[in-house]
Amino acid sequence: MGVRILSIYKSDVPPVRDTRLHIGDSYDGNACDLVNCGRDGCLIQKGRSFWQAGACQMSLTLMMATTLEKAVIVMHAPGGCGALLFSLSVQASKGKGRRGKVPTAVPWLSTNLTEADVIGGGERKLRETIEYADREFRPEIIFVVVTCAPSIIGDDSEEVVRQVRQHVSADVVSLHCPGFRSRVVASAYDAFYHGLLRGLKIEPQPWIDYRPFSESDPKAELAKKKYLYEKSHTVNLWNATSMGPDDEEEVIRLLTALGLKVRFFAEYTSQEELRQIADAGLNVSLCNVHDDYILTYLKEQYGTPYIIAGMPIGFRHTRAWLVEIAKHFGLEKQANDLADYEEALAKEAIEPFIEQIKGKRVLIGGGVVRVGAEATALSELGLKIIGIRSFHYDNNAEPIFEDVAANLPDTPVSISNQSFEMIHQIKTLKPDLVVSHNGTQGYIAKLGVPSVQLFNVDGAFFAYKGLYQILRRIVFEFKNTSYRDRLSQHIKLPYKQSYFDGNAFKYIKD
Repeated sequence: MGVRILSIYKSDVPPVRDTRLHIGDSYDGNACDLVNCGRDGCLIQKGRSFWQAGACQMSLTLMMATTLEKAVIVMHAPGGCGALLFSLSVQASKGKGRRGKVPTAVPWLSTNLTEADVIGGGERKLRETIEYADREFRPEIIFVVVTCAPSIIGDDSEEVVRQVRQHVSADVVSLHCPGFRSRVVASAYDAFYHGLLRGLKIEPQPWIDYRPFSESDPKAELAKKKYLYEKSHTVNLWNATSMGPDDEEEVIRLLTALGLKVRFFAEYTSQEELRQIADAGLNVSLCNVHDDYILTYLKEQYGTPYIIAGMPIGFRHTRAWLVEIAKHFGLEKQANDLADYEEALAKEAIEPFIEQIKGKRVLIGGGVVRVGAEATALSELGLKIIGIRSFHYDNNAEPIFEDVAANLPDTPVSISNQSFEMIHQIKTLKPDLVVSHNGTQGYIAKLGVPSVQLFNVDGAFFAYKGLYQILRRIVFEFKNTSYRDRLSQHIKLPYKQSYFDGNAFKYIKD
């Protein structure tokens, strides 16, 4: 990490990944060169002479914050910054309901900064909005989202938060996520966790969460041993907004079969549940680029070991993920036996699909960990991967792309979140199928090309259930062509033909 997380944690504003890690958002080459470029630091020097659009880290921070129970969002921002919350509130409510929680909407307010506020400061508005949110909604948590405008003008939002904490009943958590500070949206995860660690209790509280042992109780020693055993066999899994309840249920099923107690954090949890974070024997991230910030903190502060072993996607990655966790508990044999059993069932289930998809040419695009794992998993089933495009890259993803380099050494790899470059690739590479990030399917359908989502919170993508479901989706997509065929015949793309004559990544520069 370079800098110890405990020292970073003391700062009001978290560091962005541009300074904490080796990152990149502009690259065209192969996996081996990408890994070397990331190590050497040349990736950060690459940019573009033209950008069509970018992404704001605030959006991902809000995606995480809206999932917590009994929380209110206070946007310290101009009015427009909160527009995304209309859709996120629906998404979070649906996610809560599917996890057996109360599917409530997410209350949110805005300080609605005006031109006069930008000149004179918005601290008074922020204080009044937090106090109103606490008085009106009586939440357990108030998230104060500090955006670009107050960060540029120098509002001391953190001092306002410190002052109001003294007289409001809710825990007030500040989330500093101005989009201009970072070139990669993954900094949003660190911003959320930084606020969580500074604003909430993450260890059980005596007389609230448990009754302390009494030394005079003759059963105290046995009770302590039972508690320590249960803690040592408790695994915290760290989820992401892109992981649905079906994915969670699948990995819980596998780890429970090994005799482990499994809990999910931090999304779709409550204030009470978050106080159990430190009470675990192992933390496991389900995404290499999502959770290192908080897992490193938990190891330094509480001594809790952690594992970041990629995503359990496909046969090989799922087995490796299971065995890596099992090693910590001395259960490697049981994990391999479980994988043998599950693979036998899954291979029988997917057999009807294999002949229908074998040899199909696939372009994969989206989040850096998913695209790498999905590419090698599909390749091992007989599909031909003709291109991998990741939205960003940082050195936490290095193990994933080392695996890609070893198994798909000649496959073109790009780092790009630009839609016009994706369109160029599809037009020139002419894939049989595009596996892509949510939100891009409309573009692809206009080209008349079959596509499936890289993830979908309404289905499974992890482990054996996930493998079966994505193959079934692919087969379904190949058979149902009417909509995209008709759409592509009546849509005119906003690009001149001359654009497609050159290199898709001609705007990338060193």
